[in-house]
Amino acid sequence: MIQLLRAEQIKLTSIRSPYWCMGLVVILSLGVTALFASLASNVNETAGPDTATASTSADVDGSALSVALLGLNQFAVIVLMIMAVLGITSEYRFSTIRATFLAVPKRTSALLAKATVYVSLTFVTMLVLTVICVGILVAGIGGFGFGDATVIRQIWGIPVYAALCVLLSMGVGALVRQTAGAISIVLVWMLVVETILGAVPKVKDWVGPFLPFANGSRFLSGATAGDDYHWNSGVSLVYFALWAVVVFVAGVWLANQRDA
Repeated sequence: MIQLLRAEQIKLTSIRSPYWCMGLVVILSLGVTALFASLASNVNETAGPDTATASTSADVDGSALSVALLGLNQFAVIVLMIMAVLGITSEYRFSTIRATFLAVPKRTSALLAKATVYVSLTFVTMLVLTVICVGILVAGIGGFGFGDATVIRQIWGIPVYAALCVLLSMGVGALVRQTAGAISIVLVWMLVVETILGAVPKVKDWVGPFLPFANGSRFLSGATAGDDYHWNSGVSLVYFALWAVVVFVAGVWLANQRDA
């Protein structure tokens, strides 16, 4: 397995697209967070120190902090999902997957190694960026710190959420095997379908609590009083993880059933 991981690492670092994607992840994460911190700091200065401190302490809850970290948990995650899809579909496009499966007859092992490399890279990168971005918000806004429960949830929750999004995207890539189609599916699913289903009054009450990406986002923002979910925010993360695993397993199963 170590040799498979090494092979996938060489593949990942020998092409340009991952470098472009990771560069975009860093720029979007730090840029959007710094912009938000700057705007919030200007509002605090206008409101005055006493009012700013009180309002910041009261307003920085899970939902507000999740919005402040939008560059991480939304924009950066989208880029990482695209990178994950490319990691699978590019091999089918250029037929390098045939060489991979010839070298590793156990296709499940090859795909697990690829997923491990991409998920690990995502987790470590997002963990570092989350700590940096939270530090930017603490320095720019104030009123909370690294020891707050909500902050701790974001620090470990965003990397886990991003890693699950990457795993799900790789599953879709293995199922579809076509770059444009797979990217369209994951982005439309995440940004369009779930948004529409979660906004239609007569539909959101019974469909909304079962939307996978909505459950992942709910874990980051925290449960709110009066929402229609049937479980707490911790179970929402488990539910989203089950979706990611099921989609990836389906992709691996189908890869074993058809020709490369």
